[in-house]
Amino acid sequence: MATEYITPGIVNNHTIRPKNLVQYNAFRGVIDFSQPGQFDQFETGYSFLSVIKMPKFMEMLAEHDNGIKQMVQSFDHMLEYEFRGLTGLPDMQGDGYEVGDGTNNVKFISNVTRDTAVELTSTFYERRGSLIAKYIATYLTGIKDPMSKAKTYHGLIASDFLEPSFENEVGTFMYMVTDNTMLRLEKAYLLTDVQFNRAEESMYDSTKGDINNREVNVTFNCFPITGNNVDRAARALLQDITGVDVSVDNAGNPKYDNTKFADAKGKGFATLDSTNYNWGVMDKKSASFIQSLVDARNAVPDNNPYAG
Repeated sequence: MATEYITPGIVNNHTIRPKNLVQYNAFRGVIDFSQPGQFDQFETGYSFLSVIKMPKFMEMLAEHDNGIKQMVQSFDHMLEYEFRGLTGLPDMQGDGYEVGDGTNNVKFISNVTRDTAVELTSTFYERRGSLIAKYIATYLTGIKDPMSKAKTYHGLIASDFLEPSFENEVGTFMYMVTDNTMLRLEKAYLLTDVQFNRAEESMYDSTKGDINNREVNVTFNCFPITGNNVDRAARALLQDITGVDVSVDNAGNPKYDNTKFADAKGKGFATLDSTNYNWGVMDKKSASFIQSLVDARNAVPDNNPYAG
């Protein structure tokens, strides 16, 4: 039987395979709780965001103004390193029609849909200086001035640096959901045509004496893409974060390649064991390092190859 036309699609060797449960519960009516391996749960709350590309006109603005450059670099950094998850991913839905005899009806699926024009939301803490509000306001007003309605890219068009085009106004992200080891990929979404659509300037509302910090929502329109090739790319991006490449073989067994992890010292990989954290006050590369702590830390050699 020819199998070359069978596509891997959703179930592939780049994400975790559904566990084989046929080896459990050999009798019906009562769950065999003596076999805990069958209860490995999907746990939420583990995800990463990789910024693949930001809007071209914002990146070009940064090349012409140091203040905008710092804002753009800080916003990009915040999206990845302070990411706490997102909401708004669409469900897949089977729709169809009914066939009946006048008394009874049966439903048949004739169409499968999933919304592709979606708005996603991620929450961050706003900073003094209004990093998030100012970045998105700069972005939106460059696309269309709210008074004149003209597309300006803040002078880039008039100065003949950049032609007006939708491709210059969108970004691309990779959203990766992992299992609770943060090493293995559960699901990946390539978020294309990303456009930030709301600058929360209502954050400046205030009441005298009501003192608090401020969480703001970063909302954006996008076109989400999934599939085998997305999972392949996401697996490589996840390896760049953790230093460990994990796939599964055709039998569904995990395969770990920790070649990069073994050489992780000083390479910027995510440190998942807090006993190995290299806190900023002890890191000479940090702006907040304390020299006496750095000297004390380095005075005793560490034989742990994974220490930062």
